[in-house]
Amino acid sequence: MFRRLEVLPTRSAVEDRVAAELAASVKSAVASRGRADIVVTGGTVGIGTLAALARSPLVTEIEWTRVHVWWGDERFVAAGHAERNEQQARDALFSRIAIPASNLHTFPSNHGQTVGDARDEFLAEHVAGFPNFDVVLSGIGPDGHTASLFPGLPHGEGEDVIAVANSPKPPAERLSFTFDALNRGERVWIVASGADKSAAVARIIADAPETEIPATALRGVKETVVWVDADAASEIPS
Repeated sequence: MFRRLEVLPTRSAVEDRVAAELAASVKSAVASRGRADIVVTGGTVGIGTLAALARSPLVTEIEWTRVHVWWGDERFVAAGHAERNEQQARDALFSRIAIPASNLHTFPSNHGQTVGDARDEFLAEHVAGFPNFDVVLSGIGPDGHTASLFPGLPHGEGEDVIAVANSPKPPAERLSFTFDALNRGERVWIVASGADKSAAVARIIADAPETEIPATALRGVKETVVWVDADAASEIPS
């Protein structure tokens, strides 16, 4: 099986372990090529992992001026809104470290344009394209969605970024990287906690069809790891 499953006892244990692994991968990328590109995610474990890194002594060992941060997806709301993954990530980590603002590649906020125009705005800012990410952090929903790629909705095959106008999870409008972009990650890590994610985690491990559980389409170039706590792993057959 191309995925590796890592089960830790608690959500905080998952967050601490993934934070340590993220720090190690970032340091390795900076040492080998002078730059690291990571994709971060929202959600309880995604933001908790960033907060765990902020608390860790490892945070001071990273050359943050050489780290570039991308978001797997974003809620299309006003800048500074509490629902923006960007804002939550800033609160958890990025406002606490010396990382250049130009290294934070955020999706546009809603300032009166349409979500489609916001997508075009983001693509125009990155006309040279997107890197092969060193690490992609991605959460999942109970329905198996990841980023803002939901069951039954288009996933933007052949594109790097899509505008979502009808998300079944509020807010309805979102911007998201597609699997074409996310799967260029050297390491793709799926993070989840809680019994409400257990059915989706079990179906990912069973390699359920992407049409039913979109997160099964996540595949890293070098590795794909599913990091979960015991509750989220509770429906995986032993």
